[in-house]
Amino acid sequence: MSRLEIPTPSKSQLVVEGLYKELEHRIEASPPGLCPVDITRAFLELCHAQTCGKCAPCRIGLLQLKHLITDVLNGDATMDTLDLMEETALSIMHSADCAIGYEAAHMVYKSLIGCRDDYEQHIREGRCTCTYHQPVPCVALCPAHVDIPGYIALVGAGRYDDAIRLIRKDNPFPTTCGFICEHPCEARCRRNMVDDAINIRGLKRVAADFAGKVPPPPCAPSTGKRVAVVGGGPGGLSAAYYLQLMGHQATVFEMLPKLGGMLRYG
Repeated sequence: MSRLEIPTPSKSQLVVEGLYKELEHRIEASPPGLCPVDITRAFLELCHAQTCGKCAPCRIGLLQLKHLITDVLNGDATMDTLDLMEETALSIMHSADCAIGYEAAHMVYKSLIGCRDDYEQHIREGRCTCTYHQPVPCVALCPAHVDIPGYIALVGAGRYDDAIRLIRKDNPFPTTCGFICEHPCEARCRRNMVDDAINIRGLKRVAADFAGKVPPPPCAPSTGKRVAVVGGGPGGLSAAYYLQLMGHQATVFEMLPKLGGMLRYG
């Protein structure tokens, strides 16, 4: 009769698994706009630490790639360095004995092909242009780029009217979006690093429910210009709303009996 063994993970294994989960949360919550060169180096170092070190492509090749990427980040590389990195990555992909070595080299290769401008910017300028304007993750993923931290703070302070006014600066339909928005912002919420995303869409709905009827801001002085907007759906109404605020005379043309488009008719 065979003996059944149920291995119990050691304390160190549990700690490492916990670190992996924390890393996963940080990756999910990482904002768009992070330097792709720096991210590539970080993942390469992680993969290199996980290799067994038996084959030269992983033991030596990945280490060489890490040194080359570090030279790029430090401003010590030339354009020839990028060609050498590409050749090294392809060589590792074709000769590595394990999936870790192949995937690490493949990641570097894809980064070089897809983000070559960023690598060249590091070489020419010594810095990455993507770090000039580091966006807030939730705002960057919002299609309307609404000031999400701003209106959440206003809701927390009980200033629901001001929260609606702030949302309307970029989105004229806060109440509607509070119910039907697909909330892509929550996918990169920083709170994911701790437990789970903030209910951003729900807080928008709270602001709309408690604010009541908030009058729109006053329009700018008339420019004398007239604009025809074809279609009275969400896009057309949004265009007309902001055109009117800018002082233009907007007229919406809609073939259906009432305005609203998909919001009304589905």
